[in-house]
Amino acid sequence: MYEKITALYCRYSHDDGQEAENASITHQKALLKEYAENNGFTNLRCYVDDGYTGTNFNRPDFQRMMEDVENGIIKTILVKDMSRFGRNYILVGQYVELVLPQHGVRVIGVTDNYDSYSTENDLFAFESIFAEMYAADISKKVTYAKHTLGMNGVKLKSRPLYGYRRVDGDYTRWEIDEESAKIVRMIFDMFLNQDMSINSIAKYLRTNKIPTPNTYMGYKYTTVNHSYDWCFQIVKRLLGFQEYCGDTVNFKTKQISYKIKKRLPIPKEDWIIFENQHPAIISREDFERTQEKLRNIAKNSFSQSNEMKNDTFFRNKLFCAMCGGKMYRGSEKGSIYFQCRTYQVYNSCISNYITENDLRRVVLDYLQRLYTTVKSDKNTIISKLGFDDIAEIEKQIRTVENRLNEISRILKQVYEQKFHSEISDLQFKSESETLCREKEGLLQFLSNVTAKRSTLNKENMSAVKMLDQISSYSESDFDVLTQEMVDTLIEKIVIDKPMGQREKNYGKRIIDIYVYELGNISNLIDVRFKPFSVRIKEAAPQLLLERRCDRANMALELGTKKSSMVSGLAEEHTNFQTVIVEVRKEILIDAIEKGLTIKEIYPLLGYPETSNVYWFSKRFLGMTFNDFYDKIKNEM
Repeated sequence: MYEKITALYCRYSHDDGQEAENASITHQKALLKEYAENNGFTNLRCYVDDGYTGTNFNRPDFQRMMEDVENGIIKTILVKDMSRFGRNYILVGQYVELVLPQHGVRVIGVTDNYDSYSTENDLFAFESIFAEMYAADISKKVTYAKHTLGMNGVKLKSRPLYGYRRVDGDYTRWEIDEESAKIVRMIFDMFLNQDMSINSIAKYLRTNKIPTPNTYMGYKYTTVNHSYDWCFQIVKRLLGFQEYCGDTVNFKTKQISYKIKKRLPIPKEDWIIFENQHPAIISREDFERTQEKLRNIAKNSFSQSNEMKNDTFFRNKLFCAMCGGKMYRGSEKGSIYFQCRTYQVYNSCISNYITENDLRRVVLDYLQRLYTTVKSDKNTIISKLGFDDIAEIEKQIRTVENRLNEISRILKQVYEQKFHSEISDLQFKSESETLCREKEGLLQFLSNVTAKRSTLNKENMSAVKMLDQISSYSESDFDVLTQEMVDTLIEKIVIDKPMGQREKNYGKRIIDIYVYELGNISNLIDVRFKPFSVRIKEAAPQLLLERRCDRANMALELGTKKSSMVSGLAEEHTNFQTVIVEVRKEILIDAIEKGLTIKEIYPLLGYPETSNVYWFSKRFLGMTFNDFYDKIKNEM
């Protein structure tokens, strides 16, 4: 019979600092082997991850060990202490208390006296928390060290900009790479002296098959199909690098947390700049002239708020449902929009177009509903994510295990009957072979379904973590859509074309929003544009109070064109006046129920004097104000 493995798991990270000697791989192996020998553990196999932080669970040998767990060949896992297993207490707890017990695997932390078979492990959660706190502390120390270097003028970029290369492999020292620097100078000259637009420059570079920066510098995520895929954003970003003047620019971005590797942009005024730190490709005068020209273009093109000018808000998250390509940001007559890049650049696909205002409203509405659903009906999402599947799998496993036990019992009876000559040899052979074939099939099925359970458990652990993160927000956090919210929650947004020929900016369309670890659960949350009538009703009370509730101001408030709003209302079989009358009527009823006087009411309706209220009541409500007042009071 095959003897299951005792896994000796060792992990070492350079973040261990002063613990280095006691935490070394050599020390861990010796400690675990000695413990195994003294406590009767045999068939030892080492799994080693050297140089991997405890907050990262995608370690090669850790994953190999978990595969062996899933394959049913590991009985026990020995670690020096539970921090070697990991420094994220949520994930460690899920592995130790959920995943491994399902495979019958015992976990022992030697130096901290943890044993998953023991009932005396009440302190484990606290110890795991302390391990995570340690990881956070290490992260802070590393961040502080980088900050100190950055404040002293040391380059923090791990790789040089396009146009430069490392000096002797030192990432802090740059020298000019003449081949790519020639392209940089050409781009600045085209923009500054030849008066070419950014889009025209990108088209020229594509047409002449000049490799993009990522292609030229050999970054691994660059594909052959996009080797010459210059676009507006690449050129514009390149024109904005102050490093081309010879300056070191530090602290452009910041990491959200030590657990999340994504970075957020830092305002330009907070950058730390050290001048003349490496050879310049562009003169400082030309660079400043370029920035002035870029500012003038932006000023003339956009009339939006500073927040709306932020072109990083949905960067790399928008995709066209028709061709799968990215959607890029543009502007037209003061309106900011996103459009299918395949259409923009290659004039193929369709002009899949959505305004930024509309998109923000849809995304914020989605996240608000997601938060409400998670807080009020978390079980619905859990069920949708496959937890019910696990319950069904567990039921299947129990059924199979029960049948396997029954087969073992029947086989024993058959052997006893054969031994006592109660059945013939032929009958014995027939019955035992039938039972063994069934047993073999059940064991194979059990292996497959157990592997499926393990996969679902992994997915669910990540999903539960994200649900907990969403639950940690407060309701007020979703009052405004923020960059951090988009970065930490939304993986991607797939936008389909509007349904109908006249529904360019306002029509119904399918928008699939993918949340990290949860995927597309839009079927749980109704994602669509709110009808114009609904959006107008939401905005109208404030505009009425400010006495500027006309079609032009309302369209501006909604971030759309007046013609689009009018057409959209027509599609809903209504018009602007009808909707505003409904709003005024609702405001009037509410004011009467609250006991307000007519002098208190007329400003709420957007009127300059009380006579307008009498006119409104007679004209649109079909009765005098006093009659309407008495009617509402009698209905209370």
